[in-house]
Amino acid sequence: MKELSADYAELGVEPLLISADSPESNRRFQQKLAIPFPLLSDEDHAVADRYGIPISRKHPKAWSYQDGFIQPAVLVYKGEAPVYTFVQQPSMLNLWGAARRPTPREVLDVVREKLAEPAS
Repeated sequence: MKELSADYAELGVEPLLISADSPESNRRFQQKLAIPFPLLSDEDHAVADRYGIPISRKHPKAWSYQDGFIQPAVLVYKGEAPVYTFVQQPSMLNLWGAARRPTPREVLDVVREKLAEPAS
């Protein structure tokens, strides 16, 4: 992910990573993986609720979260304009949302394509 941060910056977008984990847990995770983007804590699911991101209560780790497991989602904005949205819908086939997410490279490629499209 670190090698892609310059590519995202070049496009004028910055991923914001959001987790239901505590700020301290996120800080440790961010350091461990050397994640170059902001990792925000959404323990009360206010952000997830605002953007319609589903909460899974069937995910194996759902019990360790206040109100369930926030499904993986990627929302990319350029200023106030949405550029890319991916929201994982929970099912047994994707391990209740934990599998089959787009990679940072895949997201970057789609964002590049969308920003290259003529404005309508």
